[in-house]
Amino acid sequence: MITHGYVEVVMFKSLIAGLVGLGLLASQAYAGQLKVGSWGGNVRSGPSTDYPKIGSLKNGDPVVLLKKEKLTSDRFNWFKIAYGNGQVGYQWGGILCGFNNKVNGTFGICEKDKRSTPRSYECYDLNKIRSKRAEIKTKITFFVGQTDDEFKIYWLDYNGNKKLYTNLSSGMSWTADTHRSHSWAAYRVSASGGETCHSIIKGKKKSSQWLLR
Repeated sequence: MITHGYVEVVMFKSLIAGLVGLGLLASQAYAGQLKVGSWGGNVRSGPSTDYPKIGSLKNGDPVVLLKKEKLTSDRFNWFKIAYGNGQVGYQWGGILCGFNNKVNGTFGICEKDKRSTPRSYECYDLNKIRSKRAEIKTKITFFVGQTDDEFKIYWLDYNGNKKLYTNLSSGMSWTADTHRSHSWAAYRVSASGGETCHSIIKGKKKSSQWLLR
């Protein structure tokens, strides 16, 4: 879940000062309305993963939205953003959220949507983990950040066997309607088709989100 504090406030004030100096934003008041947070990941030179990487952000870094770009198939927009010490680039809205107000084309409100991460386990425990029967329903949303990798999402059944549910690539998301006691495994797929375990997770009572990158 994205958090922010004094460090990020200082970073944001420095960023706004730099942007005003560059003439990119009309006023601090306007910029404050567009303050959003990032889940991290690559910053691109243009509004798609076809453009080269020009920078990167860490989970929780504040950014300022400068312009909304094209809508993707999963209903999130790409955005032209300002970040760091006045750098400008592009990031996908599925890993952006508003600190104070919801911004159309982004995930939602960082704190009010209470983005939580599911319970995670190490891949070396794969042979020990399986789903259990229970009545508590929940949801897990898998997001793929800006990456050249592809992923396969498997349900680990009651005997621990993998059952493929979906394939995901950069900018895509998928929500599993599942149970709290059910186990899921995300596998990274290489260019040659080989698969490597990326993570194993189980949901919580509340809906949770899992970022793959």
